[in-house]
Amino acid sequence: RTMGCIRVDKITEYLCEPLRKCLKDEDPYVRKTAAVCVAKLHDINAQLVEDQGFLDQLRELLSDSNPMVVANAVAALSEISDTSPSPAAQMEMNQQTINKLLA
Repeated sequence: RTMGCIRVDKITEYLCEPLRKCLKDEDPYVRKTAAVCVAKLHDINAQLVEDQGFLDQLRELLSDSNPMVVANAVAALSEISDTSPSPAAQMEMNQQTINKLLA
């Protein structure tokens, strides 16, 4: 969580692998915190987030069994969608996404 707040480009490169692991951690607290970190990292280096596949991992968290993880994934994707002009970063509200949220 703290590493995601450090706004230095060199640090963000070292953050990718631990963040990837945290997004798949068995502890829901770790996953929900990692989701927020993706949004912070996107604010620092949007291209890195897209290149590393973090947006796809956030979208996968929409199907998480823990509601707090899902809520933080939605919040992170919403924040990213609001601040990014990139089509890849837009949160698409289609039937599949809505079904995941309602499940």
